[in-house]
Amino acid sequence: MVNTVSVTWSGGKIGEYLFYLFIFFLPWQTRWIVWDPALNGGVWEYGRVSLYGWDIILILLLLLSWPGVVGVVKDWQRVVPQLKNQKSEIKMFFSPLVIFLLLVALGFCSTLWAPSSVLVLYWGLRLLEAGALWLLFRALQPKLELVWLSLAASGVVQGLWGSWQFLSQNTFSNKWLGVAEHSLAQPGTSVVLTSAGRWLRAYGGQVHPNVLGGLLVITSLATVWLYLGRKGSLAKPYQSYLLLAGLVVQTAGLFFSFSRGAWLALLLALAVWWLLHQQHRRALCLPVVVTLATLVFLGYQFWEPTVGRLFGSGQLEQQSLDDRVGEVGESTTLLHTVWWRGVGLGNYTAALYDAQPKLSSYLYQPVHNLFALVLTELGVAGLGLLLWLLWLYVSGPSLRYDLVFLVPVLTVALLDHYWWTSASMLLLGVVALSLPPPQPPPPPTA
Repeated sequence: MVNTVSVTWSGGKIGEYLFYLFIFFLPWQTRWIVWDPALNGGVWEYGRVSLYGWDIILILLLLLSWPGVVGVVKDWQRVVPQLKNQKSEIKMFFSPLVIFLLLVALGFCSTLWAPSSVLVLYWGLRLLEAGALWLLFRALQPKLELVWLSLAASGVVQGLWGSWQFLSQNTFSNKWLGVAEHSLAQPGTSVVLTSAGRWLRAYGGQVHPNVLGGLLVITSLATVWLYLGRKGSLAKPYQSYLLLAGLVVQTAGLFFSFSRGAWLALLLALAVWWLLHQQHRRALCLPVVVTLATLVFLGYQFWEPTVGRLFGSGQLEQQSLDDRVGEVGESTTLLHTVWWRGVGLGNYTAALYDAQPKLSSYLYQPVHNLFALVLTELGVAGLGLLLWLLWLYVSGPSLRYDLVFLVPVLTVALLDHYWWTSASMLLLGVVALSLPPPQPPPPPTA
């Protein structure tokens, strides 16, 4: 992972605490829908242009922190991976900043051939926003413990919300929270179908249960990091108990999302953590046991929907698997003649509508694989630039720590698309992959 740089500027503390507030509110979907086109008379979520509440916080952050961000950019050669025995021009060419800007430029260029130039401009700005957040992280150098705490607190709220939705089998709409009502009888609502009936999956405050699951994977891991930091410190015991209680709440919310990709991502992340960090194992035992016990207990209590979701034995589960296979075919068809340039940034569903104009609006879904989606939207060059960025990331010196968050992000990326199609999750992914390597937890006190 890249190193941070030291930049001195006024107003840093205000910006730092505003950053923690931004992290807390990032999962919230409060927004002003600036442009709301429809497809065949129905809602077209992937065609909307929105301004979120946390966008305003981030704009304020950038205005306050601009001197620090400029300082990072000016000193960028200390941020890029160091390549020995290479000229400075080669270093610049390999820098993640330059590769990222090439990716963004390619996205903006796709307005020349995309079905919707509005969506290209919107998602191009979203990518620039993600890059600005990456620079902001380095300019502010926030306290890692407070970043984790902000993530954990937000995750607890979403976990409680999602648990209530599943246990009550009820949701509500609220424009100020940016949430819609999801009825069991409404087409497009995510449910698990069993012999006992239809089970509403937990949405929390997100647009889809899978998004809730991915969010709670990241916040749960942040909670475990926070627990490890407190475990061997002089912190009072009740703080560790509160963190474990928060972990139970988040794990429950994750379970009730019935997101198989998120379940797998969390288990893989904990397994990687256990295998690669021997110095953490003693302190890691209790969070791992608490997480697994919560999953097993809830799986036992809700055995029928759990088995149906895990093994795809129900009609809806089989249809879901068939839809995923069908999406790969749709992606291949869209790429048939434009594989070299793609259909345009943010334009997958718009291009799909042009190819199949008579479907119900909720059936226009991106392919559930981030890399296939990027290939379809930005062509071979776009996918190559994204993979190059990932290679620069994994070649960093702190890979053992990075893998704790990288493994779940990549796991979900192979099974879903929301790191690319959800504005808040795009930025959450940047936060997760921008975290500097933490110090090993101190030994437990006597």
